[in-house]
Amino acid sequence: MGIEEGNYKEQKVLTWCKRFSIRRFASIVGIVFIGGCYYFGLLWLMQASFREEPVQIPKIELASLDFTVLNITDTRLSAKWDVSIRIPSYLPGRYICLQGDLQASFMYKDVTLATSSPQKYNNLKYRDAQVLKVSAGVSGEGIYGLIGKDITEDMKEKKEVRFGTRFYITDCRENTTGTMRYACDEVTLRFEPDSGMKAAFFGNNPSCVLLT
Repeated sequence: MGIEEGNYKEQKVLTWCKRFSIRRFASIVGIVFIGGCYYFGLLWLMQASFREEPVQIPKIELASLDFTVLNITDTRLSAKWDVSIRIPSYLPGRYICLQGDLQASFMYKDVTLATSSPQKYNNLKYRDAQVLKVSAGVSGEGIYGLIGKDITEDMKEKKEVRFGTRFYITDCRENTTGTMRYACDEVTLRFEPDSGMKAAFFGNNPSCVLLT
């Protein structure tokens, strides 16, 4: 009984030692793993803090565009354009000045038909999405020649006409002066059935991209 009891105690001690070793080894592995995660996480955060932010392309969206014919003949017409642009929240203050000038040009088949005079604005709010409006017109000599004829034919036959738009707005980017120039996708304007003298665009709002 004495020898068997001694062997039992010895086996019990060995078992306890093995369990202790396994627990100790597991604890060490856990500590090393947690320390490694902390180290590499800290390293990643340091690298991320020094990494440059991706450049955000300052886009503007065409909110509305109305084309109104004031007078028309077979080869000549006078008209005006009323346009609204939607400025996203990240532009005011960072790219576009909160106070400045807005100017727009309207094109047909890459030919500029009208350019508005610079119109002042002073109501932009920092980091807030807003809408700016500008108008331009052609009267007197009006739109004549082949361009005037083509637009007149579009109005009568297709009941729609396509125009391109350009914007010029005061630049407030760091180390820059002057204006930011935007080009908008060409948009189709559809004439109202009743009058046939006023057209507005339909479908998705076109994007306007910054010209380099």
